Amino acid sequence: MITLWTTSPSALRRRRARLALAVLVSLGVSTLGVTSVSATATSGNIALSPSMPRQGDRGESVRALQRALIAAGVNVPGGADGIFGQGTATALRSFQASKGLVASGSIDASSAFLLGLGPMPTLPKRGDRGDAVTTLQGALIRAGHTMRGGADGVFGSATSDAIAAFQSARGLTASGTIELTTAIALGIAPASATAAPSTNPALPQTTAPTSSGPVPSTPAPPLVISVGEKGEAVMRLQRALIAAGVTVRGGADGVFGAVTTHAIGTYQRAVSIGVTGQVDTLTAQFLGLVAAPVLPVFGDRGPRVADVQDRLISAGITLKGGADGVFGVATRVSLRAFQTARKIPVTGAVDLRTALHLGVIPGLVTNEPVAPAPVAPTPVTSTPSSSVPVTTTSITVFPVLGPCWFSDTWMSPRAGGRRHEGVDIIARTGQPLYAVIDGTITRQFFDRPGSLGGNALRLAATDGTYFHYAHLSAFAEGIGLGSTVVAGQVVGYVGNTGSSSAPHLHFEYHPGGGAAVNPFPIVKAVDGCRSTTPPTTVAPATTVADGGSNAPTTATM
Repeated sequence: MITLWTTSPSALRRRRARLALAVLVSLGVSTLGVTSVSATATSGNIALSPSMPRQGDRGESVRALQRALIAAGVNVPGGADGIFGQGTATALRSFQASKGLVASGSIDASSAFLLGLGPMPTLPKRGDRGDAVTTLQGALIRAGHTMRGGADGVFGSATSDAIAAFQSARGLTASGTIELTTAIALGIAPASATAAPSTNPALPQTTAPTSSGPVPSTPAPPLVISVGEKGEAVMRLQRALIAAGVTVRGGADGVFGAVTTHAIGTYQRAVSIGVTGQVDTLTAQFLGLVAAPVLPVFGDRGPRVADVQDRLISAGITLKGGADGVFGVATRVSLRAFQTARKIPVTGAVDLRTALHLGVIPGLVTNEPVAPAPVAPTPVTSTPSSSVPVTTTSITVFPVLGPCWFSDTWMSPRAGGRRHEGVDIIARTGQPLYAVIDGTITRQFFDRPGSLGGNALRLAATDGTYFHYAHLSAFAEGIGLGSTVVAGQVVGYVGNTGSSSAPHLHFEYHPGGGAAVNPFPIVKAVDGCRSTTPPTTVAPATTVADGGSNAPTTATM
């Protein structure tokens, strides 16, 4: 009997690649480090690995995609059924829109990375040269940031400084390096919805004025977008919020409603400015929607620098050489000390947030250091029906040892008509869980039939604020009711007990001992999912258990 082979070689290669991915998923191996997924960093030239599932596909690779979407809080009609149909494509479009990507419904390099299904796309890094760097520099210039030397295609200190300034203006960590969130905000990431136009080396440059007079006001008029407005201006606002890491349910749909108002308030709270839910000039400057005022930079001289130095000294910061009007190393060191004291991104530069805290520009700062006189707490809405004002407590340690993954699923629907009142941090079974603050274990729960949280505990501070850990596989040795712990001490291990569909930590935040409020902002502020190094504050007697492996998947409570 003769069998005719009708499958083309290219189709055979794709089938083998998908089979390999399915094997990895079935073994619980994360595909985050798979090097076969490739993509270029320039928008409009996206290489899709044949190992990524496409519409019409079936199997484990599709289930991995569907589980990742569900874990991201996106509804997938039919659940993880392993069929890449219209429902999965629609869910993927919703996810892409919420991240500031082109809502194509197909897996691109950026979507794959954000879902934990592929490595981060190749992006320019310090020391690189060429068109990709020129594209980056052009995007920074168009965003209104000074680029010393212009778009010269060389990624050096000038480019790093401009990136840090852009990140600070958007409320991102001012690292001076390009990661995917920054690349999407600049429009240079694969499939970015705000893709940068083709690079022109002759782009006009934005340069700081040489005048040493007072800080000039922004030349652009205040951007005021009111509730109820629709259109491109609202879409730009929503994309800027998404690029800053704020969830905008429904994505950049161009409609300024209650969802967008809530997202603005979340962003304002995160960058410690007046929480109004309105797009005032200061908020627009932080989001990069209008030009920020020109501020002193390293190397400047004159009264504007002296004014910053005087304000540093008045804030109790030591400044070697005094207010000499020269922005040199001494001023940079003092700025870093000031930023550390105020718990804002440490850049050593006079970025927008630092200028606000110094009083160089007007605006309300909501996290000033505690003054001798009583300070009214900032109200934080715990649920739509709550009106009890509470104060925000920061945490010093991320609760889970990486690698892990999480997103903002606050108030997502749950079985029985419940709403999700925490953040789910997806990790492997057995990964250590850490105390996020110094405190006491005031409640301990054990897994039993019908239990929602399974093995769980409550870690409380002296002011009554407590954090709830659920679904633990086990408690750490010596941890029980009444145990006193320090931030960074192991209290338990990631598990899947109770009403849970995958290994994860369900983490709740109850300020003042009251109703739960969204923990995503305080967890995101100390995000340690990429770190596999235990905290340095771990108590000497603490032991760390080895964990198993499990790919990111659905987690519910």
